Amino acid sequence: MNRYLFVMMLLLIVFLLSSILASEEKLVSGKVISDEGQSMPYVNVFIKNTFTGRMTDEKGNFAFNADITENNLLVATMVGFKNEEIDLRKYLSQSEIYLEIVLIRETVELEETIVVGSSFSTDKDKGVVVTSMDVMTTPGGAADIFQSLKTLPGITQVSESAELYIRGGDPFETLTLFDQASLNHPYTFESAYGGIFSNINTNSIKGMFFSSGGFTAKYGNALSGVLSLESKNEPEFNEYSVGLSMAATEINGSFQFSNKTGVRFNGRQNYTAPIFWLNGGEEEFTVIPISKDFNSSITHKYSHTGRIKLFSYFASDDQGVNVELPGYIDQFDGQSNSSFVNLQISDIIFSDIVVKSSLSRSFYTNEWKLGILDLKREDTGLKTRTDFEYATGSKFKLLSGFEIEKRNATYKGVIPEEDFDLREEGVGEILDAEFDVTRIGVYIEFEKSNFLVISNFYAVAGLRADYIDELDLNWIDPRVTVGYKLSDNTSLSFGWGIFHQHPDPRLYSQTDGNPNLGSMRADHYILSYDYKISNSDNFRVEAYYKDYSNLPLEEDLLNYNNKGYGYAKGIDVLYKGDITDKLSGWLSYGIIDTKRKWMDFENLSSSNFDITHNLSFVLKYDLQPNLQIGSNFKYATGKPFTPVNNSLYLTELNVYEPIYGRDNSERYPDYVRLDLRLTLLHNLFDKWFTVFYVEGLNILNVNNIFDYSYNFDYSEKQNVRSYFGRRMLVFGAVINL
Repeated sequence: MNRYLFVMMLLLIVFLLSSILASEEKLVSGKVISDEGQSMPYVNVFIKNTFTGRMTDEKGNFAFNADITENNLLVATMVGFKNEEIDLRKYLSQSEIYLEIVLIRETVELEETIVVGSSFSTDKDKGVVVTSMDVMTTPGGAADIFQSLKTLPGITQVSESAELYIRGGDPFETLTLFDQASLNHPYTFESAYGGIFSNINTNSIKGMFFSSGGFTAKYGNALSGVLSLESKNEPEFNEYSVGLSMAATEINGSFQFSNKTGVRFNGRQNYTAPIFWLNGGEEEFTVIPISKDFNSSITHKYSHTGRIKLFSYFASDDQGVNVELPGYIDQFDGQSNSSFVNLQISDIIFSDIVVKSSLSRSFYTNEWKLGILDLKREDTGLKTRTDFEYATGSKFKLLSGFEIEKRNATYKGVIPEEDFDLREEGVGEILDAEFDVTRIGVYIEFEKSNFLVISNFYAVAGLRADYIDELDLNWIDPRVTVGYKLSDNTSLSFGWGIFHQHPDPRLYSQTDGNPNLGSMRADHYILSYDYKISNSDNFRVEAYYKDYSNLPLEEDLLNYNNKGYGYAKGIDVLYKGDITDKLSGWLSYGIIDTKRKWMDFENLSSSNFDITHNLSFVLKYDLQPNLQIGSNFKYATGKPFTPVNNSLYLTELNVYEPIYGRDNSERYPDYVRLDLRLTLLHNLFDKWFTVFYVEGLNILNVNNIFDYSYNFDYSEKQNVRSYFGRRMLVFGAVINL
């Protein structure tokens, strides 16, 4: 289909729907106060089942135009307070509506006073706000948290996978937590190109905190970044929904046993055959990618402040892909299974100490087959973690905690003796490796405003210690952030910290690794400027430098040592907010220079993650209260790669060995992608609230390249495009029953 015809079809759909749904609007305004009579800023006030609404300003005021003839329920929500819903039908005769809304505190919540740089969150007090609606409606994000996060600064566009490459770091260097538990494999369809989506259903998530660097001592064994997710609590009412699209069928539900106990569940079956049938690409697969996942939680609120929650999930996937290898085509078969269960208790003790404690068990198994490669991996984890938080007023907060995590990872099968020879008749070697360790981590930190009795000066300081007996590893990491509030809306901060992490478990193999590898280290330096333009508009610019040391480096005698090193430096810029009453979005840009001498790099060279320029521009426009169009434009500098300059024929193996040039001395073409999404909210049959959507992915049909394949003697090469990177049309609906 011609790309311009494709765009015209989408614009025609927008025009027709906007004409059909034209409506009359009236002004809805008012003020939100607490049950103690205090004005409440940053409260979400919106018309239910629409995109229409605003966040209250610093004085708790709000105002917006809305059509309330069909959707007439106004909702006010804020973390820590009970939702307030107001029926607007009695105001239909008024030309303007003014309301005073009172929110009642739900539980004792400690006030966050300080924001550390590089942070993004669903909580306004922990960083630039990223809402669940941002995730659900970002074009091209597939309502996936990881894919949606890739539109934020600090994350480089190394591939189209869901993996997070943060400020020059490998995805392994990012810690993913779920209700305090560690998720070592949060992706589906894992392969050499990374996992395509996360196996965490967005419908299960209540809150999120993401840091692209300089995070506090609360988080350990992570060199680059942190993503901490929090699941939903007990439901307030019974509700069910079903979703059907070209990519998945899903069912979601929640119901109450009582006002203190409730259950949530989400089941999803992903299938990609209809997408490839409509858009082309079936010929690239021997097994069309398919996956399924199911998660459930039961929550009991046993007191006014105490809650116990049991969360579990299961996920599996299967895929078969035709892979072009030098001179021939082979088949990659991959499948995985993942399960996770976590028990969490949270409460407030001694009147003012918040405590959260969890016990989790995770299991992951994965099989890869390609030519002579036949590898099976298992990764199990058992972890307990407890966090304490104590605050005296709003000026001082003390946090501490500990975690004990046991991890066992095994690698068994056959791997090629030479990376370039994956033929079934090639030479292989038996791999039987195990990584079985227990890590103990403890931390303590404080947050203090008016630090050193200086008004508007604040500090966050902490100390973290980790110990792994089996590897004879231990480290102590100090971390500090100091900042000054230049005005009520502007702040300047500087952060420094030391971060350690053990290398990839695969490198500890007895056969082709080094069981005595030490921990990796990165020193972070971050200078951040934040300007809150209004209650919904934020501007942030950050400069950072990361100094890497003790990275794994190949050598002949020990296979690997800790003599690798490198750096990453750059600037990230973000603007996020409401441009007009109907137009909102964010613009993020990052420039980075990162080099490493590690793994098989012979010299300090551009790392695989050195994507010099990264630009994301997300816009969402409300054509009508229940109709929104969104766009997501991405541009990134091409990924570095090591060129093949020549080849050498090996007579004894009857194969050509590539002769490489300098490490990562060339780049693939620049990455360009534009996605569009049209979302319609509608009461189906005047009964069921339904979300209809249609997405155009990569509508310009740019052939983005992430790899090259070669002929038998490496004298010719051709492009390898992303399996899900072609231009595609996807549509679906979610019906709330």
